[in-house]
Amino acid sequence: MITLGFAHALVTKQMIDTHPLLYPHKKEPDMPTQKPLPTSNEGWVLELIDAYRDAKVAIPYAEAAGHAMTEADLFHMAPLVCLKFRDLISSEECQKNAKHAAIGSYIANMEAGNRNLQDAVMAFAFCYFTAHFGVGLLSEDECQEVLGFVEINLAKIKEAI
Repeated sequence: MITLGFAHALVTKQMIDTHPLLYPHKKEPDMPTQKPLPTSNEGWVLELIDAYRDAKVAIPYAEAAGHAMTEADLFHMAPLVCLKFRDLISSEECQKNAKHAAIGSYIANMEAGNRNLQDAVMAFAFCYFTAHFGVGLLSEDECQEVLGFVEINLAKIKEAI
């Protein structure tokens, strides 16, 4: 076993080789392959909390690979977590559509000063839900409704994360 020591993390080669964000095809035997779509704003918030925590796990792995990553960078992971939760990660078309919708909308909204995208959790939420829009799992109205709900409840969501 190769053990790599870094500033505040101890990462083994096995941890890197089996991490679900890096190697999604290596699933735990009893893990469900797809999460059902939430049917309420509250359900989406619960999933958002899971998705943010899932993305946050990647921070030490990025650091181990020599890339500086903070929570402010997690919005980049949102399209991948969306696809992972929907078992669409292997589709190149879905990857392209989710990424373009999320990151393109993020850039446009940052430039326009819309939403509170300076906040790491809000930026992640924005990209997570727009990625769902990009692959056709949420309509624009549904996306706006959930994002509005997240904005109203952002403080409580941050406490839960």
